[in-house]
Amino acid sequence: MTSSTEAIMAETDWQARARERKRRVNLVVGTLFCIGLLSGFLVGFFEDEKADLLSANSIPPWLAVASAILFVVATTIGSWKLMQVSDELERTIHIKTTVVAGNVMLIGYPTWFILWKGGIVPEPDALWLFLAGFAASAIAYAWYKLR
Repeated sequence: MTSSTEAIMAETDWQARARERKRRVNLVVGTLFCIGLLSGFLVGFFEDEKADLLSANSIPPWLAVASAILFVVATTIGSWKLMQVSDELERTIHIKTTVVAGNVMLIGYPTWFILWKGGIVPEPDALWLFLAGFAASAIAYAWYKLR
């Protein structure tokens, strides 16, 4: 039999591990947030003031390349680190969320493309496809996390 002291110690140990895991998750998410904030600040700082919000060639090419590389590296490493520090339930939620967002993109683009080829809708717009995937990811995460 275990004494109440051992039970309290076991619960305290579990709570300490949970706090440490939450701290590691917050560190990864906070680091990625800061990288995104810095990238967004630089794009806003160097963006041509006369250019339209969604116009091409509104930032210097070196910044576009640097931002793209930073995005790919941060997303790849950040996802890998987040999977390492997350528990099984959180990993399952992230996997399901990624599948939902991927399906929105995988189904959305070809459908839009075919309808465009038929002259029913305007040409596919990458920004709207990205926003649809992002919204699907956020909604799916909230659904799986809060249900």
